[in-house]
Amino acid sequence: MSKAIFNLVVELPGAPVRYYQLGAGIIKIGRGDKNGIILEEDTVSSRHGELRRTESGFEIADLGSTNGTRLNGESVGAEPRELHEGDILVFGHTVKARYVRVIQICDKAAKEPVPPGSLTRKLERSPAPARPAINPVAAAVAKAARAKANT
Repeated sequence: MSKAIFNLVVELPGAPVRYYQLGAGIIKIGRGDKNGIILEEDTVSSRHGELRRTESGFEIADLGSTNGTRLNGESVGAEPRELHEGDILVFGHTVKARYVRVIQICDKAAKEPVPPGSLTRKLERSPAPARPAINPVAAAVAKAARAKANT
């Protein structure tokens, strides 16, 4: 059983490559702390762009950024553009990102649970419940009280 997972592979100058698994319906991108994907680069606006989930994957829209967003070399405006496997995005002047689709390989789906009563099980006798321990002091007091009552 396999399931498509969409990712954004981001390359910031002088930093290790970052991998983002895209799971939300709308993912904001920019330099500001309130974005889902934060790009700490001077040419990236604080609210630069956003990814939006579609039936087939994701689309990109620019949110009026100063230095723009490019998809495969062409400028992206406020009108969303659909992303395809292998597309290259550039945010500002230096941040490159590649849109990739990863296939997740899973084990076979678990069998449906068996409805109650459809299986016959061997019933085992449960051990007898443990008898409460007798407190010797309490037993002696009770015995003395009974002896006194009988006299």
